[in-house]
Amino acid sequence: MRVGNLAGRIRSKRQLRIAVKEALDTLPSAVCYFTSKGTVKLCNTAMYDLFRKIAQCDLQSLAELNHALEGCDRTTGIMREENVFLFPDGRAWQYSADTVKTADGESYTEAIFSDVTELYEKQQELKKQSRELKKMYRELKILSGNIMEMTREQEILNLKSRLHDQMNMGVAAIRQILRQNTTSEENAAAVMQFRRAIQVLQEENTYPQDDVAEFIRDAEVSGIQVNLVGDLPKEEEMLHLLLPVMREACVNAARHGDATTLYILAEQTEDYITLRITNDGRQPKGEITPRGGLADLSKVIFGAGGRMEIQSQPDFVLTVTLPLGNQEKEVPE
Repeated sequence: MRVGNLAGRIRSKRQLRIAVKEALDTLPSAVCYFTSKGTVKLCNTAMYDLFRKIAQCDLQSLAELNHALEGCDRTTGIMREENVFLFPDGRAWQYSADTVKTADGESYTEAIFSDVTELYEKQQELKKQSRELKKMYRELKILSGNIMEMTREQEILNLKSRLHDQMNMGVAAIRQILRQNTTSEENAAAVMQFRRAIQVLQEENTYPQDDVAEFIRDAEVSGIQVNLVGDLPKEEEMLHLLLPVMREACVNAARHGDATTLYILAEQTEDYITLRITNDGRQPKGEITPRGGLADLSKVIFGAGGRMEIQSQPDFVLTVTLPLGNQEKEVPE
C-alpha cells in the first residue's frame, strides 16, 4: 500500500511537470529557469530554438547563455542594442534575467526573451520621424534667418531711400528760399534739415552699419527723436531681430501718427529681452491689425521663439519679447 501511494505521488508529480512544461511551451516568450548552480531546471521550446540560433548548440547552463549573449555580435548575424537582440529573420527579442524564490526558499534564475518586434519597429519609426523633424527644424531656422536678413536689408534700403528723399526735400526747400520771401525761422529749419541729411549720408561709410547709433541718426533725419531707456542686447543676432522692429515702429510713428518722439523701454531678465515701444503721435482710433512690414516681422520674431503684441487702446504699445541665449525657451504669456 505504501509502495502504491509512493508510485502514485511520483506519477502525479511527473504529470504535473509535464503539464507545466506543456503550458510553458505555449507561451510566446522564450523562458528558462536555472538552478542556483546555473544548470537548466525548466526551459520551453522557444528558448531552446532561440539559443540554437545564437550559439548553434543546445542550452546547458546559465553561463553558456551569458557567454553567447556577450559574443553574439561577433559570432552570428544577430545584432544587439542594449538588452534587445535583432535576429536575421527581422524579429526583435528583449532579454531580461531575474532571481525568483520558491515557497520552500530555493532560488532560481528566470531568463526571459520577450518578442518586442512590433514595439521595436514603432520605436525605430518614431526615431526616424524625430530625425526628420529635427532636420526640418534646422532647415526652418536657416530659412527664418534668411527671411530675417532679407527683411533687415529691405528695411535698411527703405530708410536709406527716405534719407535721400529728405535731402531732395532739403534741396527743394533751399530753392524755395531763393525764389520766394520766407521767414528766418523757415529758412533756418530748411537749412538744418538739409545739413542733417548731408551729414548722415556722409557718415554712412564712417559708422558701423545697422547699429543702434545709426538707427537713432536715421530717425533724427526723419524728424523722430528716439528716447531709449534700458540696455539692448550686444549680440549681433539679437540686434538683427530687434532693430527692424524699431525701424518699422519709427516709420509707422512718423507716417501714421505724425509723431516727433519714439519711446523705447528695454527690459532684460536672465532669460528674456522685452521691448515696449510707444510714441507721442496721434493715438489710433481703432484696433491695429499687423500688415506689411509688421506682419512679416511678427513671423520672424515668432520663428526665433519670441512673441510680438500690439496694444491699440487706450494707448498704442508695441511689445516684443525674445528669449536670450542659445537655449530654446517658451516665452511666458
